[in-house]
Amino acid sequence: MKYLLGLFLFLSACASYEVTPSGNTLRTTGNYMDVIEKYTDKTRRYSGFYNTIDMEATVINSAVAEAQLGQSSMLYQWDEKKFAEEKVKYEARLNKESEIFLSFFTPEKKNDDLFKENTIWKIFLDVDGKRFEGKAKKIKLQLVEIEGLYPYHNRFYTPYSVTFPVPMKSIEGKVLKMTLTGAVGSGVLNFNP
Repeated sequence: MKYLLGLFLFLSACASYEVTPSGNTLRTTGNYMDVIEKYTDKTRRYSGFYNTIDMEATVINSAVAEAQLGQSSMLYQWDEKKFAEEKVKYEARLNKESEIFLSFFTPEKKNDDLFKENTIWKIFLDVDGKRFEGKAKKIKLQLVEIEGLYPYHNRFYTPYSVTFPVPMKSIEGKVLKMTLTGAVGSGVLNFNP
């Protein structure tokens, strides 16, 4: 009997559910992280003993967008109207462009300029033998908000939204490769369907 009670308490602690004001039932532990981990890759590059680049990124596809809607709905306790508005925005973005969240670190602050017009970096997305050049935009949210969506991000890294001129809906389900390259070094991130 004690074993069954202990097992019940353990399972209850591992999987909790919450009903948001919009009426959506969300699994609040595990499920969101599983989705983020599935569509995230990271790399770390060195020159001898010195770190040159650290990158971790998540591709914002339909599965991640849906999970983020649920996560944000839970965190901000959206009502049905707000949830519907945000869902329309996500759908529009998925049909317009491809987006990848990038958590980026390089030890020299002057080299962390992905968002500048004349940056020292180039960012490419390769899919089905085609290459698309990306544009990075620095994300200006509170650290705690970014960590709520991307738990691997921390205060030592710079958060970027990298967009590519190809609709995500047209490339979903395909192997994606993002390359960041420049005079400092280069790194490749792979995203599998």
